[in-house]
Amino acid sequence: MRIGIIGAGVAAVGLLDALASADREPGTITVFEGTSALWRGRAYQHDVPAVRVNAPPGLMSVRANDRGHFERWVMQHPDAVRFLDHGLGQPIVPRAMYGEYLEQSARASIDRLRRDGWQVSVVNDRVSGLAPEQPVVLRTEGGSTHPVDRVVLCVGSGRPRDQYGLTGAPGYIDEPYPLAHTLTEVDPEARVAVIGSGLTAVDITAALSANGHRGPITLLSRSGILPFVQQRPRPLTPRHLTPAAALDLAARGPVEFADVVALLRAELADLGEDFDEFAAEIRATGTEDPTHRLRRQLTDVDSTLLGRRLLTMAIRTMGPILWPAMTEGDRMMLRTDHHRTISSLSSPMVPHNAEILLRLLDSGQVRLRTGITTITADNTAFTVTDESTWPADVVINAVNPPAYVTPQDTETLMARLLDDGTAEFAPTGGLRAEPRTRALHTDTWHVLGNLAADSMFIATNPPGLAAEAAMLAEHLTKESGTPTRGSVRDDEHLTSASGEFAAKDPDRARSR
Repeated sequence: MRIGIIGAGVAAVGLLDALASADREPGTITVFEGTSALWRGRAYQHDVPAVRVNAPPGLMSVRANDRGHFERWVMQHPDAVRFLDHGLGQPIVPRAMYGEYLEQSARASIDRLRRDGWQVSVVNDRVSGLAPEQPVVLRTEGGSTHPVDRVVLCVGSGRPRDQYGLTGAPGYIDEPYPLAHTLTEVDPEARVAVIGSGLTAVDITAALSANGHRGPITLLSRSGILPFVQQRPRPLTPRHLTPAAALDLAARGPVEFADVVALLRAELADLGEDFDEFAAEIRATGTEDPTHRLRRQLTDVDSTLLGRRLLTMAIRTMGPILWPAMTEGDRMMLRTDHHRTISSLSSPMVPHNAEILLRLLDSGQVRLRTGITTITADNTAFTVTDESTWPADVVINAVNPPAYVTPQDTETLMARLLDDGTAEFAPTGGLRAEPRTRALHTDTWHVLGNLAADSMFIATNPPGLAAEAAMLAEHLTKESGTPTRGSVRDDEHLTSASGEFAAKDPDRARSR
């Protein structure tokens, strides 16, 4: 078996780890990466310590059937204790440290594969097309060709899109990461406008604060919604909100959103919590004053109420099962009316960053503005227009590309796949893929991550990518008639990718 992996980020690391656990005849694996961010992807490059991951160690493993893989890695690094998040009671390490974990995991997997007889190579070049030979011959921009039997697209989500046409303007930063490079030239007194108010905008704000920035920082948001604040993990043993229940719903036919709400209502009833009160809080996300909401959620970090933790869990564990089975009307409703709320719930900010943001909002250095219509540039400054017109010296793009968008670096290759019928876009966006094997039209090409049409519109987290990778590796292994060591059932993969729902008591977690 000759396997080509296009992209060398989190998904590729999870796939290599899963393949290294497989009992099968060795073959060849060629990984293609056209950037210098090998294994780290866009988000986990070498960066300032202020830029931290957005989840505790127990929720960041790239090994699908070993949720504690990263947690044990952190325990072996005593310096991680410096990054204790007091709200969560656990270390929230810098993203660069997590990138180091990804690098070491990839190297360890490659070493295991080579010991087992696999030939593994990494090509630091971008795949741009296909040679005419059969079955598949990948051609790189440098002109080299590589025959393969299977190809896995692990291309990620790409870079931000310049929605205001500011590229080339002095003071405009379209790609903020790594912030250690992009923010070094920002004058401490500069008036900074950040396009977006999600996790990337929070990263930028925290990094500017750590750099001693003194000028005003304005977050430009269409919705006016900040990410939810992550709560301290507590043991969750749901009876209704389970992957098994999601599979049962999906097997019956089209799933309505009301069916999912009924499961959440039943779960909260079992816990003695008021569903209507909880639902009203979630519905108020876009109407409550964001600073007031941020302050309230920080005081609720250690709340004994489990509703929000359960909903976050359900989005991550049940969402991938239910989303393809839901009626198109409900999918459209969730995408258009509740996109920002669902994204904020599924990817909450850690309390450490929330405290920094609240302090800056209270001081007046940071403000949140909505209703932006235009941003224009001249040779000296930017003009931002909302209900008024005001100047900025620096504009930073913090709006990540939406799910299903083809990364710019792979547009040429993707056009070829679409033209020859190898791939097909679904009407709602993304590439059509078979759920378990992640295969496109043929069983030669596969896709991992948000580029697949059946993935949700929220960013796939590392354990979610690892779960997809493990199922794909199991499929490739079964083709040779041999099982994968430590293979697990679909619902176990999904449980390992869950979220704030480790089975152990998080209150007993020690800082490392």
